[in-house]
Amino acid sequence: MHKQRPPKHTHSYMDSCAFDPGGTEETCSHRLLALTESGGIHLEIAHSVEKEIDHPHTPPHVKVLARKLVYTRETNLTSEQTRRQTEIREFIQGNAMPGKHEADADHIFDLSERGGGYFITTDLRILSRSSIFFRKYFVTAITPGEYEKLVKHDA
Repeated sequence: MHKQRPPKHTHSYMDSCAFDPGGTEETCSHRLLALTESGGIHLEIAHSVEKEIDHPHTPPHVKVLARKLVYTRETNLTSEQTRRQTEIREFIQGNAMPGKHEADADHIFDLSERGGGYFITTDLRILSRSSIFFRKYFVTAITPGEYEKLVKHDA
């Protein structure tokens, strides 16, 4: 893994899929959320994730957990920011249908606009591109389990 700042010294965003991924990762997610509630760590949700959580198919318990976190706010973008957002969208899309992964790209963009940090996700498309996200945008895509290990090491 690359040299990202320790979790307590940077932003940490949680993707909607990391709330309810099943198995070991879900257990880690729940422990991370409990740590957030107790003030042990600070997790945030990008405004673009909020739209996903509001979807009618999102399980009610995920909505309850997500509402406890701090959300970023959507802002107007400059032409340079719009260019970078488009660049990230095109990179994540790859050969998928246009627009299919746009929300994921917007999460990465939002975090990069705040100086980078950790993006906690179970999305393999994003995780497989973590080194490129770090090199270009100072964003580290990481699983809930990997993030939990970093938090314990950082304590």
